[in-house]
Amino acid sequence: MSSYKEFLDRVYSELVFISILLLLFIQLLSDFLESVYILVLMTLSINENLLAMLFVISPVILLFFKKGIPDKMLLIVGLTMVACRVMEPLFDTTARMVISGLGVGCFLVLFPTFLLRKDSSKEEQGGLTIGMGLAIAIASSVLLRTLNSTIDFSTHGFGQVIGWALAAIWTMMLIGYLRVGQETIPRENPTDATESNGAEQPSGIMRISEIAIGLVSIFFFIIFAFSSPVVISRWTEGDYIAITAIVVLMLTLFVFVASNKPQLLTRLKPRILLVWNITFVIAFAVTVLIHQIQFPSTPGVYPIEAPATTFLHHIPLVLMLITFPIILIDFMFLTRGIMRLEPKPTGFAVGGGFVLSSLHLILITFALVFTSVWGFIPVIGVLFRNMFWFTFLVVGLNIVVSLKRPSRSSFTIRESKRSPRAKTIIAGFMIIIFAGTLVSGIAFEAHPVAPTGDPTSVKILTYNLAQGVNDVDVKNYDGQLELIRGVDADIIGLQETSKITGGSDVVRYIANGLNLYSYFGPKGVTGTTGVALLSKYPIENPRTIYHFSEDVDRKQTATIEAEITVGSHTFTVYVTHTYGRMSTKSILQTDVLNEASGKSNVIFMGDFNFRPDSEPYNLTTDVLDDSWWLKWPTGADAQGNNNSRQIDHIFVSPGTTISDCQYITDHQSDHPAYWVDIQW
Repeated sequence: MSSYKEFLDRVYSELVFISILLLLFIQLLSDFLESVYILVLMTLSINENLLAMLFVISPVILLFFKKGIPDKMLLIVGLTMVACRVMEPLFDTTARMVISGLGVGCFLVLFPTFLLRKDSSKEEQGGLTIGMGLAIAIASSVLLRTLNSTIDFSTHGFGQVIGWALAAIWTMMLIGYLRVGQETIPRENPTDATESNGAEQPSGIMRISEIAIGLVSIFFFIIFAFSSPVVISRWTEGDYIAITAIVVLMLTLFVFVASNKPQLLTRLKPRILLVWNITFVIAFAVTVLIHQIQFPSTPGVYPIEAPATTFLHHIPLVLMLITFPIILIDFMFLTRGIMRLEPKPTGFAVGGGFVLSSLHLILITFALVFTSVWGFIPVIGVLFRNMFWFTFLVVGLNIVVSLKRPSRSSFTIRESKRSPRAKTIIAGFMIIIFAGTLVSGIAFEAHPVAPTGDPTSVKILTYNLAQGVNDVDVKNYDGQLELIRGVDADIIGLQETSKITGGSDVVRYIANGLNLYSYFGPKGVTGTTGVALLSKYPIENPRTIYHFSEDVDRKQTATIEAEITVGSHTFTVYVTHTYGRMSTKSILQTDVLNEASGKSNVIFMGDFNFRPDSEPYNLTTDVLDDSWWLKWPTGADAQGNNNSRQIDHIFVSPGTTISDCQYITDHQSDHPAYWVDIQW
């Protein structure tokens, strides 16, 4: 037993403990929010699943431990969290939501307890290790997602072995921490939270809550942007590999400075920190804002073509990427600010403060989602339309405000006492992460090569992915990928391809898996129903067109237009997803038909949300032909199937020859896939 304790003492590393802890939390929170989004927020169906958000207010447990959580219970909380992390990928969405939510709840109890147990007078680097741990956690998350085309490799398929290995290492670190990592246990103070006379003093709670709100605001930026930089790429039409490389490079540089030259951070005076923070927040908000479209309510100005992304659009993006390490510095100072609280607050103050910050996290998450599903929100929903950028501005300012709470001593950092060997290991590890991210990003990115020869046919597929979810609300990228692979279409139109939470990108996943050219239509900041175009052949002159949509229509709609040359034929392809009233759908159809006027070889496909013989359908077939009826003039195929109840269509120019077509219904999505074979 003594040799085992000696082993724990020897291998325990606070940096490893913190890095894996924060990585597990990023993974758990990402999967939890994705599950809640699928079951509740994607359609805003208020149901019992919404109760899962109660996991986020788990710090309420701390209210009942005046002198802090004892070691044995802390061990149970930690082991429960790590068990949730390794188990949740194995289950369907509902169970995954509950398990990951429980894991998030455990972290929100464990982390503030860890901070309050630290004795900063004996911690030569204060929150420096925590700041480095956060940087390593984010970089690790980016690497794991890059290895698997934006889905975390350690939660998917055989890559889960990595997740189990991380869980085993962290469990060993947890036991070691409980042996040697703790220095002080928070004690009850007569000057905080409650006095001997029983009078409650909320100042302790408010003091902690202001710092804690800053911490969860930092987590908000990490979860919705930096732990999976593909979302930034979708917001801005920026190069995914370049954005990812810059994010990991900045994380690597931060860890190098924090490990080797931490005294440089001490030179950051409060004024410099303030300017740096404001620069980052403004750059982030402007990056989002200039890619949004402030949709007017006047129908006469539609259709609106999305403006081209130029070099000028990338200036605030680059500024945001190179200034984002300030949130790591903020995290470092805020956590140290909590560790330096004197006298030590009671469990009541800690629990109350972190409960308020948890409620804040719920509020800002819902606010961000509401900017996309605003049409489903009664009364106040319209206030969130076009406000995607504003949500991040407010959250960023929360961080700035929270920095006034830590004392000036929290910004003082002593010389690092890490050995040269430890510094070399840390630097080497970050270099491996950076190189691995860059190499895997390039290696796994689609590198399509257009087919050669003189083809005489082209296969077209339209498919509503339901944001990568099957018909029983389970994330199903692989099932949808295999269905599309089986069809082997040359040109693919996808609908419902955008997603706010989870950090994964179904379009990139499928395009990389099939090695296809791709164009993602509406940018992720516009609050529209996403559509995308994939092709074996180069996609030329792509553009996005937005259509008139009133508030009562509940969603902003858009259409992709592009040209694709197959052999001697150049096709003008339109991909759309209509929504709202029939009159609004007719407006969209008219917009596209006007754009297609005078063009040959037109393909107009998508989820139209209308059936044959409806007003917008008849409007369309006055100009274009329904591919199904071209193949099956009676309306029924050889098996007696018809499309009278279908809302997914492919319309083509008159005179087009359809050699075959088929609807595929196999539950990979809540829509059938529909493909047609065009010959000439």
